[in-house]
Amino acid sequence: MATGRMCEHLFRYGGHVGLHSIVGGVDCKGPQLIEVQNDGNNFASCYLTMGSGCLAAMSIFETEYKEDMSQEEAVNLVIKAIAAGQVHDLGSGHNTDCVVIKRGKYDYLRNIRTDN
Repeated sequence: MATGRMCEHLFRYGGHVGLHSIVGGVDCKGPQLIEVQNDGNNFASCYLTMGSGCLAAMSIFETEYKEDMSQEEAVNLVIKAIAAGQVHDLGSGHNTDCVVIKRGKYDYLRNIRTDN
């Protein structure tokens, strides 16, 4: 519902709203990650990246992602992907946060990795 409303609003303005986002949550289909582009187009995937370091991060996901990972394996993979994006992009920051989303709750892992 949240993604649908967001996409309707963005589509109405024809891409003139500067919003690119990844929406995560759990619904009747289970865990979802949906990328929403500024023109209202959207798509879902098991893993998504965006931003200036996204190509380096995506290369980590494409080589190391597997179905049915444990939470610890998934968090470590996300940290490794973000680190790849940070190292190969001078515009990225160096503090890493991670959010683990489950039905009815979430865990916000603040500064799980800091290189500064």
